Formats: sequence, C-alpha cells, structure tokens
Amino acid sequence: MKKISGLFIIVCVMIAGCVMYVPQGENGPAGPPPEGTPPPETPPPQQLPDDRWDSSGQDVSDYYSYLGPQGLWVSYAPYGNVWIPRGVDYLWRPYTLGHWVYSDYGWTWMSGERWGWLVYHYGRWGWDVRLGWFWVPGTVWGPSWVAWRWGDTYIGWAPLPPGDDFDMRYGFRRRTFDIPGQHWNFVRGRDFMNGSLGRLVLPPERNVTIINTTHIDVNIHVKENHVINDGVGVDHVRRLTNQAVVRHQLKDARRPDEARVDARDVVLFRPDIRKSEAARPKEVLDKDQAAARIGRQQARQTPQMTRNAPRVEEATLRQRHDQELKRLEQDQRNEVTEIRRKADAAKGSARNAVEKQKIDADAKAKIAATQKRQAADKAKLAERHKQEADNLKKSPPKKKEAVEKY
Repeated sequence: MKKISGLFIIVCVMIAGCVMYVPQGENGPAGPPPEGTPPPETPPPQQLPDDRWDSSGQDVSDYYSYLGPQGLWVSYAPYGNVWIPRGVDYLWRPYTLGHWVYSDYGWTWMSGERWGWLVYHYGRWGWDVRLGWFWVPGTVWGPSWVAWRWGDTYIGWAPLPPGDDFDMRYGFRRRTFDIPGQHWNFVRGRDFMNGSLGRLVLPPERNVTIINTTHIDVNIHVKENHVINDGVGVDHVRRLTNQAVVRHQLKDARRPDEARVDARDVVLFRPDIRKSEAARPKEVLDKDQAAARIGRQQARQTPQMTRNAPRVEEATLRQRHDQELKRLEQDQRNEVTEIRRKADAAKGSARNAVEKQKIDADAKAKIAATQKRQAADKAKLAERHKQEADNLKKSPPKKKEAVEKY
C-alpha cells in the first residue's frame, strides 16, 4: 500500500510539473529587456523549394531565397537586384522552352523550366552585353509579359523590357517599346501551337528579315482586376495553324510543380507576392564579379547572342551549328516556295498570256531579291558560327570546380 501511495505521489508531481511549465527561459517569465539591449536578430529567409511555396502569398524575400541557388543575384542600376539564370544554353532566350496556351487571360506561357512559373509571370527581362539576359523582379502576375509580331507567315514574341511598371488601374502608360531585333523569338505560324517551341524558334539572323514582314502589337490590359495579354488574334492563329484554338479556364495550383494543361483548364501557380523594401538576396554580386563568375569576358565578340559559345566539346558545338543551319535553310526554302505558290494562284485567275508573263516576271524578280537577302542572312549565321568555334579553341575548358561554382 505504501508503494502504491508513493507511486501515486510521484505521478501527481510529474503531471503538475508538466502543467506548470511554460517555455519562457530558465528564470521564469521574461520581463522587459534592460535599456540598451539590442533587438533580436531577424532570422535568415527560409529556403523554399517548389513544393513548399504557400499559395496564400509571400514577399519578395522568398523568391530571393528560391532563385539564389538557381542563378546569380546582381546589383544592376537602375533596377536594383536582378537575377541571371544558371545552366542555360548559349542560344537560350526567355520564353523559348515551353509553349503557348490560350486562356481566359489571353496568351499564357507554359514554361518547361523549373523557375519559369515565377520569372515569366512576374517582372521583366533585360539584356546586357556582358551578362546576357537578366530578370528584374516584379510582384504583378500576368499570363505573359511579351510584345507580339505577326504576319502572313510568321508569329513572334519578345520579352517586354524593364523600366516601365504596369499599373493595375491604367495598364502601361505607353504602347510603344524599343525592342531590339535580336530579342524576338520567331516561328512559322503553322508551328505556333506546338508543344516544344524551343526547337522551332528560328536563328536570330532571320529576325531582321521577318520583322520587315510583320507588325508589332502590345495588347496587355486589365479586365475585372486581371491582367490580360490578348496579343496575336485567335482567328489569325487558327488560320496559320489550321487547327482549333481552345480557350482554357485558368485555375490556381497549390504548388509550382502542379502546373498542367487539361482539356479545358490550364493550371498555374500564381501566389500573391508582396513588396518588401528591406528584403535582400543572400549574396549579391556587382557587374564585374558576375561577369567573371559566368565567364563573359569574351562575349563582346558576339554581342547579339544571349551567351558566348559554352565550354563544350567541339563535336557538340558543331552539331548545334548544323541544327541551326538546317533550320535556317528549311525556312528559306519555304519562303521561296510560298512566293511561287502565290504566283501560281495568281496565274490561275489571269485573263490572258500577257498577264501570266507579267506574274512570272514579278515572281522571278521577287525570288531573286529574296535569295539575295537570304544569302546575307546565311553569311551572318556562318560568321557567328566561326566566331563561336574560334572562341572554343582559344578558351580551354574551365576546371570542374569553377564550373560547379556557377
């Protein structure tokens, strides 16, 4: 009986101790700190992998942490801290690795890159001759932040440059944007709805020619408190692709990795991101440090490209060059074929032999001018390929540690 009573007392004491304990420090409840005591340090920003983002929203410090391991943060006046992606191909341009979907928000970009849900739907993209493409953070979500060009044969898009904030009340305060010719991504209109546009975007040497046959439009506006990018007309896309254009309903994903396109819905992660003047990336480089980190010193020889030829094997670079050349030549053949097709159609409705002869003569003259222009484009491509091959021979591969560092 005494053993049972003793055990009962011990249990009661343990329970009372648990009830009374409050984690306030060894000396009980903490009073106000003494005068002159410094405030507690702010904990470092939380590292947020894709599956940890909360759809209820974060501030910009979260995407500083998220993008840090996947690229470089650089101090870049006048935009503040900008981000440069790591591990992209030397021909890489924004809005290329993915595909377009038409939704109730207009033309919506579905990225194939892990960080695409963030950098193609918030902020803008800029270009620097030493650093390549860089992303300027933003907090307003949009289906895509691009300008459009289209004509009878091609459809193109280009990232809108930084420096002009979008106002949810007024939209953009201007309709004209200074977009360099090399920043455009062009595909043949029939390929526009393809699910792998990265392999169909034409070499930039074709851009000047295509720009002269297309017109530009920036049609981003606000409707019912939503950003809409109407861009190229749906009827035009339907005619060039010869396929139906489905209007999907945009729905919210809980995490970035849940992005998908169903028969009727397009699901994207689009959290509310708040501004924070105090937020800073963990590591910020200046321009010179960033240029040294990513090996941009030799890039001035090919300023029109996104990056200098990478440190790859000669056979790999030659294979990439062959693919570009084939894509260019195929497009040029299609251009000549289209001239002949239109001439044959016009001859079918000609009233007499004289009109047919004139149509033939005009077509020959147009083909001759086209082929002359095509030869110039091909020469520019060959010149760039030679520069890239020469750079590869002059620059020995980096040590493994240096490559892994960036």
